[in-house]
Amino acid sequence: MSTTDRIVTAQLDEAHDELHYRCGGLWDVQSIDELFACLNEACLPLVKQRKAIYSLGDFTTAVPQDRETAEKIGDYLRTAKQFGLNRTAIYGAPVLMRMQYKRVAPDVIVEFFDTKPEALQWLRADR
Repeated sequence: MSTTDRIVTAQLDEAHDELHYRCGGLWDVQSIDELFACLNEACLPLVKQRKAIYSLGDFTTAVPQDRETAEKIGDYLRTAKQFGLNRTAIYGAPVLMRMQYKRVAPDVIVEFFDTKPEALQWLRADR
C-alpha cells in the first residue's frame, strides 16, 4: 500500500456521541466527496437527534492535500460545525498535516495527539 492510496473508514460510538474515523492518502477535489459521504453517513444519527458531535480522527496515514482539496475540506468542516461538530481530536498526524488542518479550519476546535488514548482523554474531558 502506498502513502497516496486513499483510505476512509468511519463508525459511530453512540454511547459517547463520537464519530471515530480514519482517513489517509492523497485525495483530489472530486474524490474527497467520497470521504465526506462516509463521515456524513456515520454521524447521521447524531445530526438527526441534534446532538453535539465529537470526532476522533486517525491520521496515521494522512498526507497534506493540494490547496484546492484542502480548501474544500475547510468548507466541509465549517458546514460540519453548523450541524453540530463540537470538537475534534486527531492522532498520528504528520506536522505538515497539522499545519494544513489549522490553516483551512481555524474556527474548528481541534487538538492533535501522538496516541489514541491521549486523544480520547482530551475529547471526553469536561463532558
